[in-house]
Amino acid sequence: MTHATSDTFFYHLQQAIKKQFIPLVSLTAPIVATQFSQMAMGIVDTIMSGHASAADLAAVAVGSSIWIPLLLLIGGILSAITPIIAHYCGEQNFEKIGHSIRQSFWIGLALSLFGFILLNSIDDIFVFMQVDNKILPIASAYLHAIAWGMPAIAGFYILRYLNEGMANIQPVMLTGILGLVVNIMVNYLLIFGHWGAPKLGGIGAGWATSITHWVMFLCLFIYVSRSKQFLAVQLVTYHLKPHFNELKTLLALGLPIGIALFVEGSIFSIIALFLASMGVVSVAAHQIALSFSSLIFILPLSLSISLTIQVGQQSGARQWQSVQDTIKTGYFISLCISGMAAFMIINFSSGIAMLYSSNNEVIQLASGLMIFTALYQFSDGIQLCSAGSLRGLKDTAIPMLLSIVAYWIIGFPLGYALALTHLITEPMGASGFWIGLLIGLSISAILMSIRLHHVIKKTIYLK
Repeated sequence: MTHATSDTFFYHLQQAIKKQFIPLVSLTAPIVATQFSQMAMGIVDTIMSGHASAADLAAVAVGSSIWIPLLLLIGGILSAITPIIAHYCGEQNFEKIGHSIRQSFWIGLALSLFGFILLNSIDDIFVFMQVDNKILPIASAYLHAIAWGMPAIAGFYILRYLNEGMANIQPVMLTGILGLVVNIMVNYLLIFGHWGAPKLGGIGAGWATSITHWVMFLCLFIYVSRSKQFLAVQLVTYHLKPHFNELKTLLALGLPIGIALFVEGSIFSIIALFLASMGVVSVAAHQIALSFSSLIFILPLSLSISLTIQVGQQSGARQWQSVQDTIKTGYFISLCISGMAAFMIINFSSGIAMLYSSNNEVIQLASGLMIFTALYQFSDGIQLCSAGSLRGLKDTAIPMLLSIVAYWIIGFPLGYALALTHLITEPMGASGFWIGLLIGLSISAILMSIRLHHVIKKTIYLK
């Protein structure tokens, strides 16, 4: 790159940031609060269960290895609502918004039924994975409790994505904060048995999750049903008959998103299941590293959601220069976030681990694993920015395939070989799996960036 070309590049980048930085950050900030409240529930479950006993902590970790990928799959499939609604908002076509949302409830009903059956049939999988006998009954009961919240979880996602697609973030944020407060209170009651409630340990965290999501769904449903902003959407109507063309459109866009998120999330969960046969310390340390990594993950994930909304609305309105400026600004913000997150993790890993456990072995192993989370911050930020922008442009099928290649064909097999076999080196345990994750995320970042460049060139430059 010549000096003149470099100057031109940075000039255009500066202009893009000047135009889109404030709108993108303003949209991202309440999404961060929403995502924090959602992920903080899992962290609260982990911390409170850990203070009940190491077995309860490990059981919640193993149960989460099934529950979290399922949540990602359902949330991912339904997240097709966001770019679709964003495009309709850009076109000012509110009648189609209502039709899409009503149809999405049929998909949500089917997904919640699938989740209920799966979570109530999980015991055989735990036996097959040779989960420790101290962990298995608690983990199974934890998932059976969560199963009763599946309809509310699907319903909340639908209403959340409706609001996000219309860039109406504050009500979702407030509902999420309410949910976090409810979750802490119910966890306090049911895990430790306070105020006359039964002392359920880790199982109580499962019931707290279900109760919390029912509260959140009902609150957001009441808001959307009564808000003047949604009158044109006509959420509550007698026209609820399934329309298969609309269902096909939603699934064609949503299934690849759900599968891609499941592919990424299930890697962490499968690792937890493999580690379950290695004892409580390995499982607990992995869960601590994963739990804090998920907390940091909120920032780039929220930025990715904002990019989906902004790019979706701008492309719906055919504002192609704004689309390019938004994507450039997103990458800039992502690099800043990644640098700050890596610095914090490297310098405070031991102190962070102590928040979760007082066991010295667990703290030492978890601190070491968190260094890997610092290393993959940049790769994760780049691939999330690319994926969010691609969803805004309604490109989901190829990114799904790229995720499968990066995580399951390259990342996980390499991690398994490093962690549990002598193929490359002496078995490294949990660290080997996290090295595989780091490499998989880096490959995903490269592939997603290439795909985004191709789609921009095809979609924007040729128009």
